[in-house]
Amino acid sequence: MTTVRTTVYLNHAHARFFGFNETTAQLRMAETFDLELPEHLTGAALVDAALDVVFEQLNIDEPEHIWALRYRLAGHRSLSVGDVVVTGETAWAVAPIGWKPVSADTLTAGILR
Repeated sequence: MTTVRTTVYLNHAHARFFGFNETTAQLRMAETFDLELPEHLTGAALVDAALDVVFEQLNIDEPEHIWALRYRLAGHRSLSVGDVVVTGETAWAVAPIGWKPVSADTLTAGILR
């Protein structure tokens, strides 16, 4: 198995449902965890798999992973448009369809705002 350090940031900006906006994002860390993925995955396939697992686990009624249960027990809402997932060295915003890459500078600005 490959372990990928993953952090979920919930966007508290009023207009978040229109998608991630780098000038208004207000990101708050919700959970950090180590995500276990099959060892044969590398590069873009590893990132895609990580994002798929995180999105699914944080949006289903009965998550299977301990980190997802911890997230729910903390009272966090479902992962939604405008929220950000950092997996390894890359950050991705949930888009209306798929994911949008987020630069390190944009992520930092959204956290500090």
